[in-house]
Amino acid sequence: MDVKQFIEEIAEIIEADPTTLTLDSDFRESADYWSSLTGFSILIFMQDRCGVKVSVDDFLEMSTIGDLYKKAAATK
Repeated sequence: MDVKQFIEEIAEIIEADPTTLTLDSDFRESADYWSSLTGFSILIFMQDRCGVKVSVDDFLEMSTIGDLYKKAAATK
């Protein structure tokens, strides 16, 4: 999955405008509304669409879309 598609998919999950997001965007702060369900949705996306299982501890250390993308890209 390329960067543009990855950002678009994250934007859909966090209900944000993908044109305002970059790899440097903080996905929690960029969300219209953040909840544990939003975080869980990202974890499921990472597992199902990117093929990488992210532990909760690792996820809590991540803050940017780039952090997520690096983790997804590292498994390819």
